[in-house]
Amino acid sequence: MIKYFWLAAALTGCTGDIGIIDQKKVPPAPPPTGDPTTQGAPPVWSSCNQNWRGTYYNLRVTDAYVDPRPADDPAPTVPEDFPYWDHPSAFQNVDPSLDFGQNWWPVDQGLDGDPKYFAVHWDAWIKVNQSGDFTFLLASQDDSWVYVDSQLIASKPGIQPFVRDSYTVNLKAGQYPIDVWFIHRGSETSGFSFRPVSGDFAICYPDFGTGED
Repeated sequence: MIKYFWLAAALTGCTGDIGIIDQKKVPPAPPPTGDPTTQGAPPVWSSCNQNWRGTYYNLRVTDAYVDPRPADDPAPTVPEDFPYWDHPSAFQNVDPSLDFGQNWWPVDQGLDGDPKYFAVHWDAWIKVNQSGDFTFLLASQDDSWVYVDSQLIASKPGIQPFVRDSYTVNLKAGQYPIDVWFIHRGSETSGFSFRPVSGDFAICYPDFGTGED
């Protein structure tokens, strides 16, 4: 069993569109391997890559909660209650940054409705070198969530416009798994951005799936 350090999270948020920073396109890295549900052992920080593993899913127009109508049942407000993560993944990728901006359409397999509906789960490890505040910006069109050590630290559920919100969480020094979830299921355009702003930390993409159960 992986032993995690204790996490203290005090969440604050303030809304406001901070604007869009143009992204330089980064050549795709070789796809990762391993079970996307397996976090793996903590990395060797002196030699790890500061990347994320992204597992991308293509959604169909017939999937639940996709392109919802007013009379449909309300969509879940937490990622684990959506049925998409049991789908075969479209692909996996090593993403050096999660600041994709707007008009972002990463999944197109020729299905009905492509590339409009898709979901992504990113995972990595975060090492907090010194206890203190970790501040980041999060914008998504549509649903998104951020978890550290399985604790929810940011939540933007629902079909919504792309607005950058600021979140601050207090983390104790240590290393923790970090998970970011995103679903685009209804808006006419798509966008996602997770951008760390401040804090003494590092992000690492280790060799997933090789740790203890």
